[in-house]
Amino acid sequence: MSVDIGSYHAEPELYQKLIQQLYEENPPVTLPPEYAWFIKDNVLRLFIRLARYKFVARLLKKTDAVLEVGSGSGLGSVFLSQHCARVTGLEIKQTEIEEAGRLNRRENVSFEQRDLFTLEPDRKFDVAVALDVIEHMSVEAGHKFVNAMVSHLNPTGMLVIGTPSIYSYQFQSALSQASHVKCYDQQELVALMDHYLGRTLPFSMNDELVHTGHPKMAWYYFVLGFLPQCPGEKRVS
Repeated sequence: MSVDIGSYHAEPELYQKLIQQLYEENPPVTLPPEYAWFIKDNVLRLFIRLARYKFVARLLKKTDAVLEVGSGSGLGSVFLSQHCARVTGLEIKQTEIEEAGRLNRRENVSFEQRDLFTLEPDRKFDVAVALDVIEHMSVEAGHKFVNAMVSHLNPTGMLVIGTPSIYSYQFQSALSQASHVKCYDQQELVALMDHYLGRTLPFSMNDELVHTGHPKMAWYYFVLGFLPQCPGEKRVS
């Protein structure tokens, strides 16, 4: 395939060579239906979704081994993998695991179709991430979920939980409302995570902006957790 480069270039021959190389080394990817819908009807939502991963990516070190629980169709894990040593994505839905496999072009990303609670106890990570996951569980299940994620952290590891605000629930899509079991107030989520971590840091998010402003005005929350406690042992307040 010869790529048409048009007419306006400082060095046409070099540009032709470079763009030809780009096309040959990077065949097109097919976006999963959710992202296809973003492109068709709501590109703003796509940028907001990516901004959540951008915030997490800025927290990573190049040497980090990252676990993403609920990795879905894989775009977020691929994003994070460009900023750390490796990413392991866990997803229970076969359809999304297949989508992730088709999307991924990076060797430092792997996807596993399995539940977090079946992960071998000796598998440890520097960072554990779950964006848009905990709201699909009851409060009791959320406690078990956070405890399980903490159990897979190294002693100096970091937990990142991201979830829609309860105050945005009425504005969520029908698809989201049909799936979400429990959306949180920020302090409610902090209190949950305080049981299993020595230090938690809450942030609010509106569109692409992450801040420490009034949480009831926020559409989305991040809570970062540090100093993991012993698995199964709640911290005494």
